[in-house]
Formats: sequence, C-alpha cells, structure tokens
Amino acid sequence: MDNKKLLRIGAIAAVVLIALYAMTVLTDDTRGYRKVDTSVALAQLDDHNVSEVQIDDREQQLRLKLKEEISVEEHDGVSEIIAEYPARTTPVIFDKVQAADAEKYTTKVTRESFIGSMLSVMLPMLIVFGLLIFFFSRMQGGGMGMLGIGGSRAKQLNKDMPTNTFADVAGADEAVDELHEIKDFLQDPSRYEALGAKIPRGVLLYGPPGTGKTLLARAVAGEAGVPFYSISGSDFVEMFVGVGASRVRDLFKQARENSPCIIFVDEIDAVGRQRGSGMGGGHDEREQTLNQLLVEMDGFGDREGVILIAATNRPDILDPALLRPGRFDRQIPVTNPDLKGREMILEVHAKGKPLAPDADLNSLAKRTAGMSGADLANVLNEAALLTARIGGNVITADALEEATDRVVGGPRRSSKIISEHEKKVTAYHEGGHTLAAWAMKDIERVYKVTILARGRTGGHAMTAAEDDKGMYNRSELFARLVFSMGGRAAEELVFGQPTTGASSDIEQATKIARAMLTEYGMSPELGTVKYGEEQGDPFSGRGAGGSLDYSPAVAATIDEQTRHLLDKAHREAYAILRDNRDTLDRLAEKLLEKETLRRPDLEALFTDITPREPLEVFRGEDETFPRQFGREPVKTPTELAVERGEEPPKKFSLLEASKAARARRERQLAALGGPAPVQDPHGDPAPGGQPQQDRDDRPGPQGNTGFGYGDATGSHAVGPVGDDAGATGRHARPAPTDPAAEAAPTTPSYGGTPPPPGWSAPGWPPRDGSRTNPYASGGDRDTPERRHSPGEHPGMASYGPGEPEPGVEGLQTYAAPDGDGELIGFRLPDHEQPEHAKDTADGPDDGTVSETPSSSPTDVIGLGETATEPAREDDDERRD
Repeated sequence: MDNKKLLRIGAIAAVVLIALYAMTVLTDDTRGYRKVDTSVALAQLDDHNVSEVQIDDREQQLRLKLKEEISVEEHDGVSEIIAEYPARTTPVIFDKVQAADAEKYTTKVTRESFIGSMLSVMLPMLIVFGLLIFFFSRMQGGGMGMLGIGGSRAKQLNKDMPTNTFADVAGADEAVDELHEIKDFLQDPSRYEALGAKIPRGVLLYGPPGTGKTLLARAVAGEAGVPFYSISGSDFVEMFVGVGASRVRDLFKQARENSPCIIFVDEIDAVGRQRGSGMGGGHDEREQTLNQLLVEMDGFGDREGVILIAATNRPDILDPALLRPGRFDRQIPVTNPDLKGREMILEVHAKGKPLAPDADLNSLAKRTAGMSGADLANVLNEAALLTARIGGNVITADALEEATDRVVGGPRRSSKIISEHEKKVTAYHEGGHTLAAWAMKDIERVYKVTILARGRTGGHAMTAAEDDKGMYNRSELFARLVFSMGGRAAEELVFGQPTTGASSDIEQATKIARAMLTEYGMSPELGTVKYGEEQGDPFSGRGAGGSLDYSPAVAATIDEQTRHLLDKAHREAYAILRDNRDTLDRLAEKLLEKETLRRPDLEALFTDITPREPLEVFRGEDETFPRQFGREPVKTPTELAVERGEEPPKKFSLLEASKAARARRERQLAALGGPAPVQDPHGDPAPGGQPQQDRDDRPGPQGNTGFGYGDATGSHAVGPVGDDAGATGRHARPAPTDPAAEAAPTTPSYGGTPPPPGWSAPGWPPRDGSRTNPYASGGDRDTPERRHSPGEHPGMASYGPGEPEPGVEGLQTYAAPDGDGELIGFRLPDHEQPEHAKDTADGPDDGTVSETPSSSPTDVIGLGETATEPAREDDDERRD
C-alpha cells in the first residue's frame, strides 16, 4: 500500500471521528449541569431549594434547577446540578421530589425501539467483521470478490508505465522475429488471413534464467498497441480452495471483454506442473487451477483475439496437455547468447556509459562465454560502480576486467590474511592449470591466471575460445580433464602431497568423465548407450519410483573407467609439469610477484613449450571404428570461397527475409502516398505507422490497429469459390461489395465483446477510418483508387502486388490463376533446391519399384533434429 493511499485512509478516518464527536456534543442535553454527588442533590430536595426537577428513568439521573446558587467543589454560583441514583431507590427519590414543593417536576421515560436494540447488538459485530475483511484483504493482496481472493490480480499495462521495444532486445533475433510476427498479425491481419493463416494462440518462452524472456514480453507490450495483462504464475494459487480456478476465469473474462489483447504469465511452471505428481494424496488445488487454465486456453468456449505468452525456466516439468498445439502453438527457446549476441547485448547496455578508448566490447564478449544477458548487464553495471567508487569519469578496459572477475568469482577478499606458504601453494596450483592447458593441443589457451582470493576461491585460471563451440570430440574433453588435474599434479610435484584446494577441480573432472561414458558413448567397452535415465523428482513435477536402468556390473564398469580416465589425465598433467619444471617455477615466481598474469605475459613465459600429441584415451578406441585415412572430408562453401579469394556465400536467413519483407511493404506504402514510417526512440522505423510526437498520445507503434479476426464483413471477407469468383482455391477473388456500403467508414472489429464506453489503453481507441486502407489519411482515405480491385486480395489494397527485389532470397513470384497480376510466395534459397527438375520422392515414372522400401524407415539423428529416411546400410552415425 503506497503512502498516498495511507494518507487518504487516515484523512477519511479523521473526518469520521470528528463527525461522531460533533454529533455526540450536539445531541447532549446535559450541558450546563454540574455533576454532583447524590447526597448533595438529596440535601437540596430536603431544603426545598429546587425550582424544577427532571427524573431520567433510563439513565437513573436526577436533574435539579436550584432557587439559590450553591458552591460545589470550589465552583461558586452553581444553579443546575445532576446526580445519579440506584434503580431500586426510585420510589424514595420520587417521594422526596414530591415533598420538596418544586414549582415543576417531570419524569422522562425512554423506551428503546426494536431497531435501536438490534443496532446495539449488531453494530459491534459489524465492526469486528469489517476489520476481519480488511485484514484478510491485506493478507491476500487485495482484489475483487469476497475477501478479495476470487478476482484476477493481473496488472494491465497503461501508457504511464515504462515499456521496452524490440530495439531494446539484443542477442535473441529469432525470438524477436517470432514475436514481431504476432505483433504484425495484431496490427495487420489481412495479409495472413488472405492465406488462411491463424494467429498463434499461445507462445511459450523457455530458457535459462537471465536470458531476457521477461524483457521480450515487455517489448511485446510496448510494440503491440493492444491491451496487455501481466501476471505471475504464483498469483493464481492462494490459501483457499477454488481461488486459482476463479482467478483464471476472471483473467480470461477481462481479456475477452478487451480483445484483442495479450496475457503474459511469468513463471508459468508455478501453476502448470505435470499433474499426478507429488507425494501427497487427496485434492490438489494446483491441479484444479491447471485444469481451468487448460479449458480457458483451448476449451469449448471462444477465445478469439486473446493471445497468451508465458515464460518458464523449466519446460521439462510442464504438463503435456499445456504444451500441445492449440494452447501453446509456438515454443521459442531463449538461450544464452553466442559471441555476436553477447557483443550486441554489451552495446545495448553500454549506451549512456562513457567508455575509454581501450575498452573493447568485442574482446569482453569473447571472455564472457556462457554468460546470460543479465550477467552481461551486471558486468557493465559493476564496471560503472567501480569507476564511480574511485572517482573516475570513463569506464576503462581494466574496470571491465575487474567487473568480469567480480561477477564470475565474487569480490576480492583483500582483508583475508594468507600465509606465505599458502600463497606459494596457490601460485603453483594455478600455474599447474595454466601450464597443463598451454601444453595441450585440444584446449583453448589460458588468457588470464590470478592468485587473488575471490569469493570462495583462492585463485583461478581462465580460458577463452575465439568462437563459441557447440560440440567437443574425445580428445578435447580429455584435454579438459588434464587441465582440471593440473593443479593437483603441481601440488604433488612441488610439495609432495595434495591439498584440499583441488576439490572443485576433482568435482568438475568427475562430471566430464562420467558424461563421456554415460551420455556421449565414447567408451568402446560400454558402447554407444545412454546410461542413467532420469528417474524424476516428485517435488519437481515428475513422478518418483523406478530403479537403475543398468546392472550393478555395468555400474562397476562405469566407476572403473571413470577412475581410469581421471588417473590417466592426472598422469598426463604430472608428466607435462615434470618435463617443464623450470617453466613452472618461473610462472609461480611471476604470479607471486604480480598476482595476475594475462595472455601477453604468458606468451613470453611459454616460448619453449611444445604442444603434446593427443593420447589414446581408451584402449582400442580406433580399432572398432577406425578412421579412413587418405580420404579428407569435403570442404564447406565458405572454405572453397576463401581458397578462391571470393566473398563467402551469404547464408539464407528467414529472419532477414522477414525484415526485407517489412522494409519492402514500407517502400510500397510510401509509393502509394501513405504516411512515413514511425521512428521509435532508438531510431528504427516501425512499419506503417503515423508520425508521432508524444508516446503517450499515440494509438500504437504501428498506427491503426483496427482489423478484424475472421470478420465476415468489411474488406476481409473472402469471396465464394466458383464460377462467380473467377478463380478457385485460396486465390479466389473477393465477392463484389456494395460501393455505397464500402464508401461508408466502418468501425474496426476485433471480435468478442467490445470495450466499454470511455475505455482507453495503448492502441485504443483506433483511428477512425476505413478498413480497406488502414494507413490512409485525410481525403485519400476512401477514394476509389485506394480500394482493392477485382481479383486482388483484400490485404493487397494497402500494399499493392509488390515485386520481389533482385537478389532477395526467400521470395518466389507466380502468375495468378486468372492472369491478373502476380503472386508472391516463400522459396528456399537456390543451394537448398533439388538438383533434378522433378521430385522423385514417389518413385520413378517408368513403373519400376524402388530398391529401398518406404515401409522401413530409419531415424537418422543429426545435429539437434530427427528426420525419417529410407534405411541405408552405409549411413554414417552422427553425434549430437
């Protein structure tokens, strides 16, 4: 609860209290009377010093107006007094009043009404119940309905909230393109509806933490120009039964009333975990919430115009019914960025930060392999904080280096006191890692080694690859084992006994060795078999139970070969350090002197190091499936182009093709005399929008959003197929329309229930105008020249047929069936087209039968994909 709301509640409470006090004072008719003891009042009656007497029966009060003033408790001149008397003495009081010879006396008898008696009982209960409602609503976070627990807690984005755009997202081009298509569909569905395409109902963004899934959703909110609701998966379930399902229903009810709109559910695994899991029994409130969510996403009811975007770090634990097409039509991976993506992310986060001339973001991107976008943003922020701490005004390369070390290993432990012997052991340990990696051919060179204590480590040696690798062979993995065991080998070689400093190295080496045996199938004895299937965790959404999928004898073999791999890597590292002991001593001496060495220092020290030839990792590893010597693998088109001194061929990208299509539509729109594209805050044009001066006043990043979803009226209706249409199939021309009706301006229809009067949101209300040409303005909005002509798709009225530019891949032109104009379709690049003119997938035309029957398919597993091909005996196995 914010401060303004607290002040408002306090002000209301103060006004109520003042009003109650005023009512109490104004309705009190005993003002002016001095309260006295009962004995004083009875004495005045006995002395006949009273002129008027009033007996209040209900309050048991006796009011006296005196003939002569008296003094009461140091108060002189008192002429009106009031006293109380017990109820059982009423007859005595009445007799004394009669005997006092008062000029006037009366009795006031008050009878309480039924309503008053009920209020006296119910009012305290109502106050207590109101307090309970208040505290329960605070505990439940507010909301609608009884106790505030049945209504949706989704937050609707408005123009006052800060938003992002797609220009703020870097390193995730494929995900941006997929989401950009949804935005384009919302703002211009005619191009898609003309092809019979339907907008995806659900999009699931999944990937490791910090990769930008929520940032992508915020970018969609800033670009879509339609109502945007944001909610967390944990907001659906509370402490009461039925709350989750009620909130799901309320959320989709709001969304349908304001369709088209987008719902974003962050961390959907909180409510979408696989059903039937867990150790408990009985009713599971989370499952009921998930069931309601499944029905709302693709049930018997209508969900036209409502798009659900969800984000999760654990797609493996989601319920299969949630992931099927119709609910989540698209599942977009958002992974850690590659080298190019990291550099783009660093450039985005470096905006507004003064960088020194020696600050090289490309070099920093190479040294931060495996980092997510959040890690990279943290690196630049730490560098800026470090520069501000020392009073600097530019971020230098050293600041970026120190910031990277802080993010990876933690802050320096400068206050820790380390003995000279421990410093020496650390120097030889890290030197052993560095020298072992430098002497191996199949591992990247160390670019930095330090003995400065950070976090929980006493030092570290870091390698950096020139580019991101997606796969490793057997020799490369073994080289990493040697690199990991270099520190332990140096301790044994120099000091004669190991220390506890190699515990993390042993852990990492054991993981690599076991993966080589049980996951990658690199052992000839164990074969190409996956050992150790995941049994599941009942607390992570998977069922428990089951047993090992291999025998104890195989488990013993795995343990033995793991020990063999680590022992062999240990011996190789020891041999490298023993043969280069002088170099190891010089390296340790330099580390003790400078504490940190980088690539130039290491290259000067390792001039006499000769890389060692790779070892035979397993006995007989090259005998079962030997390499065919004398036959080199074919060269890639890029390698051939480099040999010929030519430019490497440009790789086909659907992302680039879609960008080119958007740019082409903008040029066609400009040629038709439409408005210039909108420039977003980052300088990139938004296709087809109106010029904007103030972001708060714009209807949407792309101008008019008034297009219907399968609306049978207006310019989106596809005409009948038949003789009257002039064409058949999906290229049928539209049905003739009434010119008078077409000339009349129409209100955009989104389907579903229209929003209530006076409702506003980013992109609503849309601009008033014709749906035939959404980007038309002024007097050209509805001219005959602007309307689509017979035989033309409705969506082509805005853009024209548009011929593809020369050299743009991904497009193919066709002659229209009725000979009127050209049709444009998707086409694979030339190098992916079949070399033969006719596809022979169905068999030869001469009546002969193919030698390989199509009923015997074989799954050929390639790099991340599975295809079904006819069985072949000479298929080479390919490893993922």
